[in-house]
Amino acid sequence: MAHRDRRTVLLIGDGAAQLTVQEIGNFSREGLSPVIVVVNNDGYTIERAIHGETASYNDIAAWSWTAVPSALGVTDHLAFRARTYGELDDALTAAAAHRDRLVLVEAVLPRLEIPHLLSDLVAPTSSDGTARR
Repeated sequence: MAHRDRRTVLLIGDGAAQLTVQEIGNFSREGLSPVIVVVNNDGYTIERAIHGETASYNDIAAWSWTAVPSALGVTDHLAFRARTYGELDDALTAAAAHRDRLVLVEAVLPRLEIPHLLSDLVAPTSSDGTARR
């Protein structure tokens, strides 16, 4: 954000975003127009991979992410929900075309969509000895 002539892209999980979401209002107040991609996989997937899939403390409240910018006072923004690669491509294309507006993209993934590298990394330490792929 130090380079106002360049665009910031934030990639953040839904759990982490719920802890820091108020910053979206500050982006608007400061006249910044980042692209925010919220990876919505219904909770703390990293913790599910490490400590087991069913621990209830990894569940979070379901939010309407596309409504969040408006709720935080952002008046000139775009918001998208992407459930497919095509929808994600459309959202990012729109973001590129509107560099002067804050753009929030909710990328919806399955609850246990765990990258292979993470799965391999945590398998020896997960509570049940396995990590899903």
